[in-house]
Amino acid sequence: MPTFDFSCEKCSHVFEISRPFGKKVHPVCPSCGNKKTKKLISPPLIHFKGSGFYKTDSVAKPVTKKPKKEETKTEVKTEAKPETKAATEKKGNAV
Repeated sequence: MPTFDFSCEKCSHVFEISRPFGKKVHPVCPSCGNKKTKKLISPPLIHFKGSGFYKTDSVAKPVTKKPKKEETKTEVKTEAKPETKAATEKKGNAV
């Protein structure tokens, strides 16, 4: 059974009581016997730190595939380089 903290409204005594979930009746103060007590909210005893504790940590991320682009063949055009004056003179002399 879980343990809950209570505070007495008359003497401000704080005490713990273990009782089942869902029980609506508040316990009597063990110090003064007052029936008016209020339930205190306390932080949880376990603190989860780091990765791996959330639903999104254990699920693999979906891989989205990009559609493949069709390979297009590009024609490479080569332009003839204009001959220089020195190159034309060598050819003219060789003939």
